[in-house]
Amino acid sequence: MPELNWVGKDKVITHHLDVPFRVLDHQYSFDENGQHEADNGSENMIIHGDNLEALKALLPRYEGKVDCIYIDPPYNTGNEGWVYNDNVNDPRIKKWLGEVVGKEGEDLSRHDKWLCMMYPRLRLLGKLLSPKGVLIASLSIHELHFFLEVLNEIFSSRQVIPVTVQTSGGKTNKGFNHQSEFLIFVTPKEFVPNSYRSAKNTYASGYHGMNLAGFNQTNRPNQAYPIFVNEKGAIVGVGKSLKERVEDGSYDGDLANFEFDYDEAPSGSTAVWPVTAKGVPCVWRLQAKRLLKEWERGFIKVVPSKDKTKNIWAVQYLSDGILRKIESGDFVTYRISDDPEIPTLELKNYETSGSSIPTVWYEKEYFTTRGSELIREILGSKDAFTYPKPIDIVQEAIGRVTKPDSLVLDSFAGSGTTAHAVLNLNSEDQGNRKFILIELDDYAETVTAERIRKVIKGYEDVEGDLVPGTGGSYSFFSLGTTLFEGSDLNPEVPLDQIRAYIWHSETGIEAASNKVVEFPDFLGIHNDTSYIFAYELDRATVLDREYLSRIPAECGATSYVIYSDTCLLSEQELREMNITFKKIPRDITRL
Repeated sequence: MPELNWVGKDKVITHHLDVPFRVLDHQYSFDENGQHEADNGSENMIIHGDNLEALKALLPRYEGKVDCIYIDPPYNTGNEGWVYNDNVNDPRIKKWLGEVVGKEGEDLSRHDKWLCMMYPRLRLLGKLLSPKGVLIASLSIHELHFFLEVLNEIFSSRQVIPVTVQTSGGKTNKGFNHQSEFLIFVTPKEFVPNSYRSAKNTYASGYHGMNLAGFNQTNRPNQAYPIFVNEKGAIVGVGKSLKERVEDGSYDGDLANFEFDYDEAPSGSTAVWPVTAKGVPCVWRLQAKRLLKEWERGFIKVVPSKDKTKNIWAVQYLSDGILRKIESGDFVTYRISDDPEIPTLELKNYETSGSSIPTVWYEKEYFTTRGSELIREILGSKDAFTYPKPIDIVQEAIGRVTKPDSLVLDSFAGSGTTAHAVLNLNSEDQGNRKFILIELDDYAETVTAERIRKVIKGYEDVEGDLVPGTGGSYSFFSLGTTLFEGSDLNPEVPLDQIRAYIWHSETGIEAASNKVVEFPDFLGIHNDTSYIFAYELDRATVLDREYLSRIPAECGATSYVIYSDTCLLSEQELREMNITFKKIPRDITRL
């Protein structure tokens, strides 16, 4: 499949690598007791600053750890009136395009500019997303086609699925009544969503009928066999499949003419054959060996048949998706019978309502006007933020793909709907989801953070009724100085942040929290390699034998990576001691 090309793509395709690494400056923290200057340790973050640089700043701590990314980027409709300028002519974006794309950027079309803006941000979001994580993007029709192609390029190992959401009663434009927008889900190939919150109904069992009506004995003879069930409803064995009968010569007719024999069951049991509710022959979903294995594990259920067929029992199974949720602990099981012959397990907390995500959402709660109404309730005016996302659509989307301890990131935070949705979900299921919001504009404090403050503590709506708070906390950050000044380390950056950066650039993981020894230069051990960063602000450090003698034995490993300003050891000495010397700052990797 050919890749999508646009003017300026060659300039931005690796731009995320050139984005300067900035540190995050803590401004204040907030919780139910109010605002504090000191960091309260909250794992929830609101970051004020350009999302490209903020995403880069998150890499040392969060690369590969974000469970859900929800973004609502500019729709690029050409509407100039939005707070977040909607057609990518925001002066800051234009300045960035001028710097990155160059003079060529002056001639870019609206679509070219939008793609140039989005591409490097998506590349960084992809680095932050966990292997099992899900990215969800809200978008209108204006950039949908291009966006899907870019997502398929960047996230080629995942599936990209657009979901249509009715967001209004309609708006006529060029002969068409536009009533919908889109949620684009980027998920792993093996993706099992949570149940559908807005249609959830408690149900007794997660078992499904094992009859596979779409196939028959002709095209799947290995799945046409009798299951023998005793009077208790326990499986006591299986008969030969049609394929086995043909191979051993016990049947030599046409496959289509094979007739199910209900009398071949052993004494004390009954033969159950795969037929539809109307008695039409079909096949079982599982082959015989897999069936018996799943029966022993407790994942097959036998119940009296309600169909008007020759079968007096019906055989049911648990889908692979449900089995994965049992293995992950999402579903709790219990044994349905004390009889040792019946190992069947039932699910304690199974709820039906769609283990799949419908590709059309049409509930009125998703209408755009609902978002404006809620902003008016919280902040006192609809004009506080134009066209905020309705809380229900964001909460539904995030709820479908997160667990109670998931980390959720929104790099186009706007009015803070994503954080509001996370706090609501935690309140519903006593979860501990965390959020990270990034907002470029100046309303990051006056709108985004203010909304979250009120949601946490509770607020009085326009009718004078008290809306109880969800509880929770957050810390507010701004983008600080860059780690590098040209080719040198920036002396204004705190040492602990430099150390965290070095460790991540070497290992790709977050800085170790449990050092084995108190040696100030020791970063940690990873894959049997000890990492040491000998750096002092006011003097040059030297790697020599005297320095090596001061490294505690607890820091030892098979090999070493040691950073310092200079090295007085010979190449032969370094090889003999399995030391890789890296010069500060020359050999520090630029993320």
